Amino acid sequence: MLKLLRKNAVEYIRANIVAYFFMILIFIIGIVIGAMAVKTLPDEQKTELIGYLQVFFQGLTGQQEGISDTHSLLTSVMFNNIKMIGIMWLLGFTIVGIPFVLFLVCLRGFVIGFTVGFLVNEYIMKGLLFALVSVLPHNFLAVPAILATGVAATSFSLMLVRRKNKENLFYNSISYSVFCLIMLVLMLGATLIEVYISPVFMKTAAQIIIN
Repeated sequence: MLKLLRKNAVEYIRANIVAYFFMILIFIIGIVIGAMAVKTLPDEQKTELIGYLQVFFQGLTGQQEGISDTHSLLTSVMFNNIKMIGIMWLLGFTIVGIPFVLFLVCLRGFVIGFTVGFLVNEYIMKGLLFALVSVLPHNFLAVPAILATGVAATSFSLMLVRRKNKENLFYNSISYSVFCLIMLVLMLGATLIEVYISPVFMKTAAQIIIN
């Protein structure tokens, strides 16, 4: 069973290698733009963001674990991740959805690039440490899920444009939806990491920055 799944996965990636390369390129472009955007921030906004970060770091180090706080954070992050995959899935069913899918992938890269760029720019190595523990853990699952969903959505949308065999449309729709559902499961795994695991490392990193 595992060998069959592995074989199908390898064949799928080989068949869509160009699409994955392009999607990764769009994501990297978003990261670069986000990192460069840090340099264009006015001093007033930089000062304001630093103030917010200081309050966040102090609250993080002095925060007591609360069930209600964790539950609200879990709900918020889970909703955002479900919305991300859900929107991309729906865009795949539209012929004009490809630019919007690419925009969402680029936007995710922009957020990561801006976050890491700002922390490194203001706190240098300490900022890099905090960026690594706050951004990387959950994105190990989230980013591949978003990229894979983006490829699936653009491929399905292109299939609708070409649509030569209408008989396979229903089968392809089911396959596409199941694939997106699997990616959603990965995003839910990323949610659990972001809510329950990342904060543990973030508290330690925040103490290092404050001290």
